[in-house]
Amino acid sequence: MKQKIKNGFTLVELIVVITIIAVISTMALISFTGTNRKARDARRISDMQKIAIALEMMRQVISMYPPAASSQPVGLVPNYLQAWPTDPKGYSYVYTQIDNYHYAVYGYMEDLGSTNTTTAISCIGGNCNYKITNP
Repeated sequence: MKQKIKNGFTLVELIVVITIIAVISTMALISFTGTNRKARDARRISDMQKIAIALEMMRQVISMYPPAASSQPVGLVPNYLQAWPTDPKGYSYVYTQIDNYHYAVYGYMEDLGSTNTTTAISCIGGNCNYKITNP
């Protein structure tokens, strides 16, 4: 008598494979979320350094830092920057003139390890937690 050979997977095998795929997908999603956050923070730091360089170039010409009209310095755009940088998630960069020889540029970082200020400066979308000052 011949035995029938069953082709296919059992229910237990299918559940194990689906569970493994779900765990791997979850780990990948968590990893990519952290990577994207760090990439956006790196862009923010680059944008703020670009603003600082433009401010230094402007100071070389007018011998002081420009006054802040709102969150952007007067006369910086379009003479020293083509456009005021935009944050990847819609937050804002805030410029404050401390005096004629000192300034600060504030921004919001998503990665909590990147914060370097406790000053609660209001940014669009939240409080700024990162600061660049003049050298």
